[in-house]
Amino acid sequence: MYTCADIVQQNQQDAFSAMFLCLGREILALCGTRAGEGVIREAVRRAGRRDGQRQLERLRELGAPTDLHGLFHCGRPRVEDPRTRKKVLFDEKDRQIWEVYTCPMASFWNRFGEGRLGSFFCEEYEYAKVLAYTEGAGQLNLSKNLTCPRDNFCRFSAYFREANTPPERAAEAFPPSGAPQEETPAAGFGEGIRDLTISVCCRLLEAAGERCGSEGVCAVTEGLKKWAAQAVEALRTQAGHTLRPLDEVFVRENFPLQAEEPVWEENSQAWELVNTYVLSAIRAGLD
Repeated sequence: MYTCADIVQQNQQDAFSAMFLCLGREILALCGTRAGEGVIREAVRRAGRRDGQRQLERLRELGAPTDLHGLFHCGRPRVEDPRTRKKVLFDEKDRQIWEVYTCPMASFWNRFGEGRLGSFFCEEYEYAKVLAYTEGAGQLNLSKNLTCPRDNFCRFSAYFREANTPPERAAEAFPPSGAPQEETPAAGFGEGIRDLTISVCCRLLEAAGERCGSEGVCAVTEGLKKWAAQAVEALRTQAGHTLRPLDEVFVRENFPLQAEEPVWEENSQAWELVNTYVLSAIRAGLD
């Protein structure tokens, strides 16, 4: 059984998955399969690099070791949806290996027959994050993927070897044995999924505009319209299932984006499009 708080997190997570699905579909349809895939993969890489760089900066400010344990377990920018089931096989400074047996994102994308589209996120995000965090000295391999029909779990293997790292960074990442390891709390789920939603949405718009021009921007706009329709329907269903009215309070709790949040990284075009086509549609659909 899930608690009410668990259900709120699930609804926010599904909103991100729907955003990626709706925008990705339109980019593939309007920009062409090959060009569209390139746009989506590049956007996800940029989002992953941003998160890896931010985590590196955060740990440096704390004076904490910048090894792989720090990347995945020290003050993480987000926590997992309660539907996630995973097992960490190795939690070491230079090696992190884990398996994911249930993933709400993969389940969402597979349910709509878009496992391949979802794989673009799975294959690029963590890879780019590790590479940015280790400043090019790390590695990540995804050998199993829940978005692939033949696999029934994901397996991630990340490596960051001291021998492959420049001396100055090696001293920072791998201090002498016994040095204190800072442990800081992870960000709240709502904050984390909000930042991920905004980051990926902004990067999709940027990459689509750069690579496909006005057609790319049009594709993202059409995707936002599709997401808006899906979001209104989903929120109404979620409110009904929990015997609550679809009002501003419910939306604030269950949808990752809000109209007044100035956290769009100076990407005014992305903010204007989301506010015009998504948030306005949600406001119009309130009880």
